[in-house]
Amino acid sequence: MAGDSLSVTQTGLQGVDTAMQAVSDNLANAQTTGFQAESIEFATLLGEYVAGNPLGGGVTVQGINRDFSQGAIVQSNSPTDLAIQGNGFFVLQDPSGNITYSRNGHMVVGNNGDLLGFNGTNVMGYAVNAAGNPSGVLAPVVIPQGVLAPTASTKASLSGNLDAGSPVLSGAINPADPTTYNTSVSMQVFDSLGNSHVLTYFYQNAGPSGGNEQWNWLATLDGSTAGLGGNSGTVAFDTTGKLVSGGTPGALTATITGAASLNLSQNFSALTQYAAASAMTGTADGNAVGHPLSVQVDNNGLVSIAYSNGQNVNIAKVAVATFPSEQGLQLSSGGVYEQSQASGQPTIATAGAGAAGTIRPSSLENSNVDTTKQLISLVVLQRSFQSNAKALQTEDNILGTLMQLQTT
Repeated sequence: MAGDSLSVTQTGLQGVDTAMQAVSDNLANAQTTGFQAESIEFATLLGEYVAGNPLGGGVTVQGINRDFSQGAIVQSNSPTDLAIQGNGFFVLQDPSGNITYSRNGHMVVGNNGDLLGFNGTNVMGYAVNAAGNPSGVLAPVVIPQGVLAPTASTKASLSGNLDAGSPVLSGAINPADPTTYNTSVSMQVFDSLGNSHVLTYFYQNAGPSGGNEQWNWLATLDGSTAGLGGNSGTVAFDTTGKLVSGGTPGALTATITGAASLNLSQNFSALTQYAAASAMTGTADGNAVGHPLSVQVDNNGLVSIAYSNGQNVNIAKVAVATFPSEQGLQLSSGGVYEQSQASGQPTIATAGAGAAGTIRPSSLENSNVDTTKQLISLVVLQRSFQSNAKALQTEDNILGTLMQLQTT
């Protein structure tokens, strides 16, 4: 009888010790990014039968429950620090190909461009097309480290107004003589090597022609007409100031030393001729060589790079995994989780898809440990330990008395 009670008390002391480990772990990780608080679930052991009824035989640790509720999200100074708002886990892959999951979104870009998780493993995601839509399979997210190749300009457009009150001029346009033209506008274009060139259009009011007002134009590249083709023509406006001809002249071609020839489509269809000061804007596509400036991540987990030439290139979308049963996940070394039979198969998608939460860029999720609650638990467990210890002391006294009776 005394031996049975000692065993029961032993289970109580062991249960309290296990619960103390859980509370201690919670308090130790109160500042650990993405940590989920844990608690112990106890169950009663079956003891002996008394008058046909079972008597409790102590306590056992039945399992560990984890609190997967949202932790507080705080701002970070790093653009690659991410937090999940809602359900899900970041997907990580170690060098051996093993997949693990975590709420800790502290990430950095490695030396070779790999996006690495807090423990140095690869962050997984999906490659995207230019529009930012997933177009690949699950793979490590890699940030390109090289320059962005230049893009040669292919089109030039003008918009704005030509002053209807401009004086009529005669003779050929001479870019070096401002008296031969009424207005001009310049824009930047790029050749196949990324070299910048200045394309300038000069407009001259040639006066009425066939009931319309006609304007002559001439284009130069870097101040010269040498090597240019399709760089002159006329536009005409009706009596309401609307363009009626010459809005889409042929392509302007240019021979560039050391680079491929330029071939620019030209569009003047947005020009008007009203009684207002001449004011034109010229735009062209193309870009110079781009050097990476910064990595950016949006709320959908879309990773992009901003380049020095003003381009922004979409790279990948960070993956988010959800599980049928989060409680079934197995905690592994380093604070990451592994899939188990109890957790079920993960659904891996992009942020905001299905049950997956959204991404908060430049943020981290704090531990969801309630320190006050844990400290109260410590007091309760201390009292429980003292009670069990007192029971053990009493049982020891009873056992000692019985042994003395047997020896007398």
